[in-house]
Amino acid sequence: MVFGSGKNNKRKIGNDLSWYGHRGLLHHAPENTLLGFRAALDAGLSSVEIDVLRTKDGKIVCTHNFDLERETDGSGYINYKTLSELERINAAATWPNAEAKIPTLESVLVQLPKECGVNIEIKTRRLMDWSTPIEVLKIIKKFKIQNNVIISSFNPIVLRTVKFIDSSVETGLLFKETRAVGLISFARPNYVHPRSDITTDDLIKYAKRYKLGINVWTVNSRSGMKFFMEKEVSGIITDYPETIPSGT
Repeated sequence: MVFGSGKNNKRKIGNDLSWYGHRGLLHHAPENTLLGFRAALDAGLSSVEIDVLRTKDGKIVCTHNFDLERETDGSGYINYKTLSELERINAAATWPNAEAKIPTLESVLVQLPKECGVNIEIKTRRLMDWSTPIEVLKIIKKFKIQNNVIISSFNPIVLRTVKFIDSSVETGLLFKETRAVGLISFARPNYVHPRSDITTDDLIKYAKRYKLGINVWTVNSRSGMKFFMEKEVSGIITDYPETIPSGT
């Protein structure tokens, strides 16, 4: 069953601004799992944010952390595990009476509606990591979702690699310190993805001056949402879609 096609999809949130479910919907379901992405779309969100890592055997899986201890009942590091080893792990270990696998990126994309926006955040342990973005791009092309996806990363090398291979795929530079603005000219992103508490009027003006879209993370208060809506940002990443002001 395709996510978002069930009876629980009570309302559709969205206008020109994109609303992204953070790691699926991490305060409503286990993060970066099929349960989480289903929860985001059933809540009415039109887009999801997904974190991805590369396993020891080169598979792209959806998870925020390199270590397994924080969110799962496994131990060790994902980049030292094969996909078959990860399949035995419960990714919902911190949720009472819940079970979920660490999904591959492909297993998530095959269940998302065609119109769903996807922000794929690539996480790397090394600055000079070309392999992960190359594999992610192969998957994106396989599913023919180039027009619905943004590849984001804190790593500017990842974004340059994406643009070198396929300039049509949109990218977003993530940052949580204003000094990272200096990386924009190297990364050449289509969007900036600043943390909400550093997203000032000056930063918004800077982005618009250089025709960069702005997707802000993670905005969970109604007042914060209203502020960024008034500033006409491109997108808002949130954990709480129920907080989104009515009328959007």
